Amino acid sequence: MEELSSVTRNEARARVEAFVADFHARWQRSGKSPDPSGFDPRVFETWAAELSGLLATHCTPGMRTGREGALSSSPAHHPDAEQITDVEVDEDTATVRSVIHSAGNNPYYYKYQLRRGDDGWRISRLSTFLNPPGAPFVDPARAKALMLGATSEAALPDLPAHLELDVPGLFTAGRMAGPFENPAPIEVLHLGNLTCASGVLAVLDLGFGDAHFVPLARRIVPGTYPVEVATVSEVTVAVRLRLSEAPAVSWHPAEFTDGTRSVGVDVGSVALLDAGSLVQYQAQRIEELLQEHAALLVGAPGTMFGLAGEAMDAVMVSSGYGDGTYPCYWGVAADGGLTSLLVDFRVLAEDIVRATRVPFQPGPVSSPELAGLELQIAAYDRAFVISSRGGDVTGLRVVAPDGTLLMDGSRLGTFITEGRSSKTWRPDAAPPPGSVLEVTRYLGYRHI
Repeated sequence: MEELSSVTRNEARARVEAFVADFHARWQRSGKSPDPSGFDPRVFETWAAELSGLLATHCTPGMRTGREGALSSSPAHHPDAEQITDVEVDEDTATVRSVIHSAGNNPYYYKYQLRRGDDGWRISRLSTFLNPPGAPFVDPARAKALMLGATSEAALPDLPAHLELDVPGLFTAGRMAGPFENPAPIEVLHLGNLTCASGVLAVLDLGFGDAHFVPLARRIVPGTYPVEVATVSEVTVAVRLRLSEAPAVSWHPAEFTDGTRSVGVDVGSVALLDAGSLVQYQAQRIEELLQEHAALLVGAPGTMFGLAGEAMDAVMVSSGYGDGTYPCYWGVAADGGLTSLLVDFRVLAEDIVRATRVPFQPGPVSSPELAGLELQIAAYDRAFVISSRGGDVTGLRVVAPDGTLLMDGSRLGTFITEGRSSKTWRPDAAPPPGSVLEVTRYLGYRHI
């Protein structure tokens, strides 16, 4: 019996080894990044045909390699670099794990899932991971500290002065709204009920992994709560977790335990989930969930799933227009209890800005309205470098005394170092006396 099992494992292993060798051979023929100077769009058609042949030879119908439509400077699979680390067989299914080390790059970990049919073993699914098998999503000691950092007494800061929220308006189904010329009706969808058994919520981009994971500082009462997502023209406007039926009489920034008040997004989606369940998971499983549910967002604004057991303790939604940084807010009832958690993707939002003009002259810019920006103009030969600290500056222009626009900063590149942003302007002639620097500063936003 053991001998038969060994033969079966070797057969599954051989299929993966053949796939790797075949992939590499096809990549050498057609999958390499082309020379940009002689680029031919048909190269993608050739690579697609190569992958089609690869799948027909080694895989079940509908399987994807994850390399569709992408040419690369190094192969995703290489018989001399990819090492099989584990083979498990359970009757007519098998799992083969491998790791590939490329010079100068972090390793990639693969999981091949196979099925056995009349024509032998064929690959039914291929998953790629950045984390090794068995690695926890969060180090247990750090996880414990993060969970203890969330309390039911955490502060509820006041909203900034220039912030005009209309949360009920975001979730008024049928209201005509839109940031473009053709308004469309808002649609509100009840995604399901989310269970938070630990009382500690996490809002994050699962694609960042542990690197950016910190829970919200304010604990909620453990329980199960409805999740609603608002969309307009199939774009996600906001998502909220309704903690009670009481109306919110005030809104407050929802701080994370590190003091931040927004969620950064790099893969076009945001997950809201029970942090207590999340910290118990292995990193590869979180990567797998991200891949599975991100695919479901192609045809829906949100998807719910369970991290621990059968309870739905996680929800993932598309993040507005994609990547960015999005604010989170607590709604608070008249009795001081939390009514909801909101993630605003600022689709139905209009920036509040203020333009300030100061004399254009080298040196630090002194103006009460621009305090805190550390704005400075430096002259170098015939060039000027205008720099500031923070991300509040949204526009820079230099205007002559007669109103002629001499420089528009939106046409210049931005260099960022040590928290300072700078633009270099090289005019044909020095600005005439009396020229001014116009600084447009972001103050906040209002819902529309």
